[in-house]
Amino acid sequence: MKNFYLVDLWIDKSKQNAYISNTLLSKIEQNLKEKKKIILYLNKRWAYDFVLCEDCHHIKKCLKCDISLSVHKNPERYVCHHCMYTENISLECEKCHGTKLKHIWVGTQQIEKSLQILFPKTRIFRMDSDSVRNISGKKEALSNIETAEIIIGTKMITTGFDLRNIWLIGIILLEQELQIPKYDTEEKIYQNIRQLIWRWWRLWEESDILIQTLAPKNGMIQNIVELNYKDFFKKVLEERKIFHYPPFVELATLRYKDKNKLASIDYINTLKNTLDAYNSGNFEIIKIDTPTKRDNQFFTKIIIKWENIRNFLQNIKWEILKNKDLAVIFE
Repeated sequence: MKNFYLVDLWIDKSKQNAYISNTLLSKIEQNLKEKKKIILYLNKRWAYDFVLCEDCHHIKKCLKCDISLSVHKNPERYVCHHCMYTENISLECEKCHGTKLKHIWVGTQQIEKSLQILFPKTRIFRMDSDSVRNISGKKEALSNIETAEIIIGTKMITTGFDLRNIWLIGIILLEQELQIPKYDTEEKIYQNIRQLIWRWWRLWEESDILIQTLAPKNGMIQNIVELNYKDFFKKVLEERKIFHYPPFVELATLRYKDKNKLASIDYINTLKNTLDAYNSGNFEIIKIDTPTKRDNQFFTKIIIKWENIRNFLQNIKWEILKNKDLAVIFE
């Protein structure tokens, strides 16, 4: 018999860690006594953050992208990591006008440290991109998985690893994944959770699935935990139509990189002006000239929405072909 548990972290929260419920701790302890392996799942090894209303469980989103906003300091503001839209920090919820706004922040290392304190004699293995960076890392991970009693894993744990004796799967914080700056984030969450759940339910008939959340009233989360694909699919399509995303329009990103920050900004501004000159008003052209830095390169980008984008980009064909630092990405 398969057992499915949905835990409200506002109600069921342990003193040891705000993101580990008493129910999960009890289940972990029970499985350890019975020599059964445990998987605890988070989407990424590092921590994502977002803002949640304690009263109505509304998650603060970007007005332009329908993607969760992050909290930045110095100066304090909300920032969208997709389009770099910014907004002043709110003192009340935009949906219910409640004033109990909570900044959510959790990562795999944080969970690992808490469990090491709670279960000092337990063999815990954290399986993420830090521990599995190459082939030798994968071989070592396979060895660690064999001996581990608790495995704290990211998405890579759902594919490519033959895990045995798994009787408890705990999803630490379902809504944590909403912070990923992509228009199809909710669908990826649904796919990841479904893949995670059904992989071991097929193997272990009596396995327990425990999903923790701070937003049990959130419609998207309800659809996911109920595995209600029909309503979820309908909701996603309605949102994509409103915000002009595929399949209703085409979507392409022109991404430019340069080691010089100002050069990256200047280039993308010039490119935007060129595209505007060819645009008859049909295309939505969004310029992101606030650079993001990665591997000592500064990235700026332009997002284009509408139909026949490939034909439109013929106007700058030679620029695309000759500039190795300009990438064109179609969604």
